Amino acid sequence: MWKTVKYNLIVLLVLLVLIEIVLWFFPVPDPYENAKQNMFYPPIGNMYIESQFDPNLKLQFATEEGLLGFENYKDTTNFTINNYGFRGDKLIMPKPSNEYRIFAIGGSSTESLYVDDADVWTKVLQGNLNRDNYQNKIVKVYNAGKSGDNIQDHIAMLSHRIIHLQPDEVIVFCGINDVTRLMLDDNPLKFNTTEKKDNNVGFGKMFGVFLYEFQIPRRLYYAFKSEEDALETIEIESNYQKKVKKTQARPVENQLPTTDYGNYANKVKTLIGICRANNIKLIFATQVVTWDTEDNALQNWHWMTSRGGIRYNAQKLQQKVDSINDVTINESVKFDVPVFKTDSIIPKTSDYLYDDCHFNPAGNQKMGEELATFIKTLNQ
Repeated sequence: MWKTVKYNLIVLLVLLVLIEIVLWFFPVPDPYENAKQNMFYPPIGNMYIESQFDPNLKLQFATEEGLLGFENYKDTTNFTINNYGFRGDKLIMPKPSNEYRIFAIGGSSTESLYVDDADVWTKVLQGNLNRDNYQNKIVKVYNAGKSGDNIQDHIAMLSHRIIHLQPDEVIVFCGINDVTRLMLDDNPLKFNTTEKKDNNVGFGKMFGVFLYEFQIPRRLYYAFKSEEDALETIEIESNYQKKVKKTQARPVENQLPTTDYGNYANKVKTLIGICRANNIKLIFATQVVTWDTEDNALQNWHWMTSRGGIRYNAQKLQQKVDSINDVTINESVKFDVPVFKTDSIIPKTSDYLYDDCHFNPAGNQKMGEELATFIKTLNQ
């Protein structure tokens, strides 16, 4: 019997080794890669801008079948980050005298992950302004959007990165990610909550981290990760149907956490102050969200109503977005800052959006064209 067990163990070990070798030809990332690197090389620069893209990043994406507005779109799309970490053309420093430089700051609605470089709304805006010889210069629009970024990230990006790159104009497209932040963030002042005492790391934890050097444990991790992790994961091929299914399986919570809009208002004023002190034109864009849409197709693609593991009432979440948009408008009026009212300009239909708040290719086209008209009107 012992010989049989030993034989089976050897066969199992050989099979595991062979499977591991094959899987290395189709690798998946180590979920603890950043943590392992930072054990020896702490990310000193990233403490100032927590959310950013690495320069010269090139990715290709694809969308799932049936995604609204992508039915006849490109099979694969290019997502390219330039030499300074922004989506757009190569950035030259110091700024050429004949360039008019615009930065668009925001979250995933600015980033437009699954829309090709040539069709993203910042590129449409750039092309439109150049056709009309805006400011009698060559206009360059750089996209600093990053999925999940809220107004705290926008302040960090503006003050620590963009302000040094000689912008003439900045567009801040913000709102929806601050709904989550204001509802669920219990540390809005960003105190260091990490305990100072030394933590003993046991053999079990170290062995577990070591296992993720291999492809089989990595795949097991991604197969059994939590529902909330799955909702927040961005994949090379879009997985919105999975996110919708997970959200719809949860009960609806009608009682939403209280929200301190004063925190958001102060940060809006901070952005205004930074731009004003540096003689930079500023435009705010309100957030368009479809939680109150009458478009049945769009309603069936809502997944972002799940926040922090809880599915909230969509209509009540919409009220919070509307309140944030009102704060953006009211604070801007006080300081004579123009506001592009995206939520009233872009119709909340599947012609332009494919889920809770993200533009499809037609939506990117409309956003870019409408914003260009707005900007040119301001300067007449």
